[in-house]
Amino acid sequence: MSKHKLVQQYRDYWDKGAAVYDEIVDAEFASNRYDQWKGILSHFLSGKSNLKVLDVGTGPGFFAVLLSQMGHQVTAIDSSPEMVARANQNAHKYNCSIQVIETDIIEYKTEEKYDIIISRNVTWFLYNPVAAYQNWHGMLNDGGQVIIFDANWNLFLSDPKEAELFQKDKEEAAAKGYVPYRPEKDVEEGDQLALTLPLSYVRRPEWDSEMLRSIGFAQIQIHQGFDGELYHRGEQILNRHRPMFAIVANK
Repeated sequence: MSKHKLVQQYRDYWDKGAAVYDEIVDAEFASNRYDQWKGILSHFLSGKSNLKVLDVGTGPGFFAVLLSQMGHQVTAIDSSPEMVARANQNAHKYNCSIQVIETDIIEYKTEEKYDIIISRNVTWFLYNPVAAYQNWHGMLNDGGQVIIFDANWNLFLSDPKEAELFQKDKEEAAAKGYVPYRPEKDVEEGDQLALTLPLSYVRRPEWDSEMLRSIGFAQIQIHQGFDGELYHRGEQILNRHRPMFAIVANK
């Protein structure tokens, strides 16, 4: 399948899920997850304000709105037209001045320079993460940082041991009442798309750390163990063997 057709499939997949993820974001705004993420971001940003931030793969705009409300100048990009529409709606709903741009998040380049480039649960879906990381390095101010929140969400698709662990966790989570965010057919479609993506076949964040260093990033820090309280009990069980990590790397 050609790159163009795959990219269109990726975009269509996220378009279909925009309403679901917007509901998730609504719940985050209305729950203690908002304050929990605010605390996490404030820690990683060292309490600084008025930073120029690029939120990559903003989805319905949770990070974009949160960072704007924390006093930062936020530009948010996403490849999905439906996600962009939801992000604009949420920016308006929460009275935030956010520039939201529909664009290929890998190929996006601008002469604008940012203090922070940030993403949450996005990099696993990059069809060319090396090109994305190179572009991010080029768009950072000297001393700027990239902050990546993600996990080995799909390693179970390529690693038999991870598959066995995930199957057990999924069964236990279901017994505790966990219900997937998206219909089973969408989950299966997502798995098939993930098999076309390079980061489904490597162990992270080790891969990212090595790649970021080779591109020219420095002072690369890996953080884990901060996400436990962000999950409900069923999610904690489901993600027991694929915890979230944060990568902070300086230009």
